[in-house]
Amino acid sequence: MAKKIDSLSIEYDPASDVLYVSVGQPRPAITIQDRDGVLIRKDPNSGKPIAVTIMNYESRFRRLTDVSWLVTRELPSDLVNYLQSRPGF
Repeated sequence: MAKKIDSLSIEYDPASDVLYVSVGQPRPAITIQDRDGVLIRKDPNSGKPIAVTIMNYESRFRRLTDVSWLVTRELPSDLVNYLQSRPGF
């Protein structure tokens, strides 16, 4: 399942329970493992976060009671807002 919301490209793989969210079109990036199954993807040239991959999205991430730590990761604000809303699929 893929969709676009404003500047975000969003894809959810229900078989793997993985959510992919990128600012603009997905592109090559360096992946850094964060916490709670969140992988932050950074532009290899600028080092700025451009996307996230979330493992166990439905089974774990959506059930977290506090994801306020996302704002401390220097992620684009529209990406943080989307993740904090924890939409279902």
